[in-house]
Amino acid sequence: MKNQQLKVFEENGVLSISIGVNTLRHACEIGRRYGTGEIEITDEKLFLENLINEIEKEDEDGSTLAHVMFDSAVTSMLENGEEGVDLLEDE
Repeated sequence: MKNQQLKVFEENGVLSISIGVNTLRHACEIGRRYGTGEIEITDEKLFLENLINEIEKEDEDGSTLAHVMFDSAVTSMLENGEEGVDLLEDE
């Protein structure tokens, strides 16, 4: 389970996002795309606790990084003409 690849799926009305800890660690240590370079995770348990806190941390408007992820995904769907969602026109 610790090496499980990222999985995103719906089952019984619940959206689940899961990833093995080893896979997440590897992705975080070498998969940086935003110019900060490679990192080393020195305390896995503490890293995971802090990562979860950052994902759940609310901005002034109440949004979290998870909200930003979902908003970004829906925006991409709209831009790519995906079915199942329509942009309502302002009246």
